[in-house]
Amino acid sequence: MHPQYEEFLPVSAAVVDESFLLSDQQCDGLLGWIGQRPWDGRPLRAFLSTIAFAALRPQEALALRVRDAYLPDEGPGALVIYPRRLGGEEAEGAGAPRIVPACRELVEVLRAEVARRGLHPDDTLFTRDDGRPLSSGLYRRAWRAAREAVLEADEVDSPLGRRVSDLRDACISNWLSGYRTALEVFTVAERVGVSAPSLVRRFPHCFQPSGDVSYDLIEAAFAMPDLEGEPKRAARKP
Repeated sequence: MHPQYEEFLPVSAAVVDESFLLSDQQCDGLLGWIGQRPWDGRPLRAFLSTIAFAALRPQEALALRVRDAYLPDEGPGALVIYPRRLGGEEAEGAGAPRIVPACRELVEVLRAEVARRGLHPDDTLFTRDDGRPLSSGLYRRAWRAAREAVLEADEVDSPLGRRVSDLRDACISNWLSGYRTALEVFTVAERVGVSAPSLVRRFPHCFQPSGDVSYDLIEAAFAMPDLEGEPKRAARKP
């Protein structure tokens, strides 16, 4: 990033390293492997897909109920995320609900899970096969096992997609790579529940001056007000 913007990157900022983001192919391979697990594979895949394709925080995905998901028979859908106080990454915990687009692939995965389990509108969208809650320990163990099974040895030993939340970062990065105006960056910020300046701080590789991206866009993003609350791979547009 240009030196004039380094002052906006505090020491504590979790700047995303582009080289450690999963590719679409790697993400698909990991999710596919998890979906084949004999126990809890399908609900885990559905849960992780909401992080990978809709950039939800894990806590937000776990809080989803069937009524919060618009899952049409054809085409893209949407998820309604209600604000709540969440620990960690820039979750302010106040404000209006936000609408997050759900791409066709995610809609298909979620519709299949709702049908498989015969869920009703008030039911929690993601639980284990026996009805128990999906715990953080469970999905983290499944993710570690998937990395070891799918990735190359040197990739397993690297930070590549090491955390489940890295799925969210990869999705946000892909969304930002397709948006080139300040207003569109603000739209992405609203969808993921953070401020536009925080996107510039955390994803500097998406704002490098090349082609149609300029410093004017970065300055415009920093001029936008922070949100009080709280897209996606090119091939999976909602």
